[in-house]
Amino acid sequence: MKKEYVILFVIFLLTLNFRMILSLQADGFSSDSAYYNLRHTDYISENTQPMIYDELSYSGRYILDTHIFHYALAGLRAFLPDFFIFKILPEILFALLVFIVYAVAKTLTENSTAAMLSALISGFIPIFVSNSVNTISIYSIVLPLIFYQLFCLMNLETHKGRFIVLSFLLPLIHPFTAILALAFLFYAVLLSIESIRIKKQVKEAVIFFVMLVLLISFIFYKKVFLALGLNALLQNVPSALFASYFQGVNVFSLIYNIGIIPLILGALGIIFGIAWEKNDFAFLLSALVLADFALLFLKLINFNLGMMFLGILLAIFSATAISKAIKYVNITKFARHKNAIFVAFVILIAATLFFPSYSGASNAIKAAPSADEINALAWISHNTPKNSIVLGNIDEGNLIAYASQRKTVADNVFMFAPDRYDDVYTMLTSESLVKSTNLMHNYGVGYIFISEKTKQSYNMEDLNNADSECYKMEHESKKAKIYKFLC
Repeated sequence: MKKEYVILFVIFLLTLNFRMILSLQADGFSSDSAYYNLRHTDYISENTQPMIYDELSYSGRYILDTHIFHYALAGLRAFLPDFFIFKILPEILFALLVFIVYAVAKTLTENSTAAMLSALISGFIPIFVSNSVNTISIYSIVLPLIFYQLFCLMNLETHKGRFIVLSFLLPLIHPFTAILALAFLFYAVLLSIESIRIKKQVKEAVIFFVMLVLLISFIFYKKVFLALGLNALLQNVPSALFASYFQGVNVFSLIYNIGIIPLILGALGIIFGIAWEKNDFAFLLSALVLADFALLFLKLINFNLGMMFLGILLAIFSATAISKAIKYVNITKFARHKNAIFVAFVILIAATLFFPSYSGASNAIKAAPSADEINALAWISHNTPKNSIVLGNIDEGNLIAYASQRKTVADNVFMFAPDRYDDVYTMLTSESLVKSTNLMHNYGVGYIFISEKTKQSYNMEDLNNADSECYKMEHESKKAKIYKFLC
């Protein structure tokens, strides 16, 4: 086995172990979407068909999802334990990105050392780690496949069949893959501006993929656009949450979320690739950066997702700058110290990326529901009528539905769902007993779940008017309270 593959495998193990150490610190999951995926996987395992109408979410709404991810998880249950599927497998899938980043970076630079360092950087992008560790996320499949599709296009002569298969599969898995279609259009424009002739085979592949994405998106999401119009592109996010879901991009957010090393080296890599070398692959990757920035600027994708994607792209582009640096060192007196320089650079990566990633991921782990909170929801499941409606934090709606098996007022899956964010906020925080109880009557609320996250999110110590005769404490533990609504 080549030395570079051994080192790459060590990078993979380092990335995976880092993620596993963090993930195993919590019994629950750090994102509410994990419980959405758990519920739908359980439903498919029990019924062999997807949940089209969810009776618990928003007390009843239609679900827009192809459920390919949930079918894959349900299928794995036939021969793998749940702990491996939901706790370990997502970390493995995210860690596998280092191999794909290495492959793309090596194709871009033809320098294995630069590609390995690029792979190392990609494994410790702060916003990528903090938003992906300890989650059951569809992006554990989507992101590796998007970048592998990119690699297939860069090596089309040997990977044509895989490119075709992924062209059908990617749009079916998740609509975010449409970013590739947008990037391919930017790619054609960039090459046209630079008067660079695109290869016939690549042109045909790009047209094929774009047309396929448009066709599949039209088939699956036609009803959404007819019902919601352009608001479908904004995922029907409530106006009160719009600013937090779709943030703007500035230099400080880039430095904080991506890290100073990949940001500087990535920017230099873009300049070297498209301005100096006019590398065809650099134009392709730059088109992806442009597509990501365009979607972030127009607020059409979630800020965290856009920054995660951008971080991986900049890690790949870092290989170009590193390759240039290696070539420069090799022709200077510093050549005899290149091993020491390599070690120093790895230490610099650790200092600027490892610790921020660990800090961000630790905060995400702390946000996972505690055993106290999950037990409180289990109490609801065993001690309340099955048709009860539970009021709680909108960012714990899927957790409430999963653990209590009771209807919720709202959660953070907004497509085909009414805007109830302001009403939930009022019911939990209003000092006016009349206003909050009237709303609870409107939604048929039977129980209120107060968690630590609810207190932090709504800046409250307890349910307002908790001492009123309208509320009765039914269950209390160190980190959770459950009130019964009596009025």
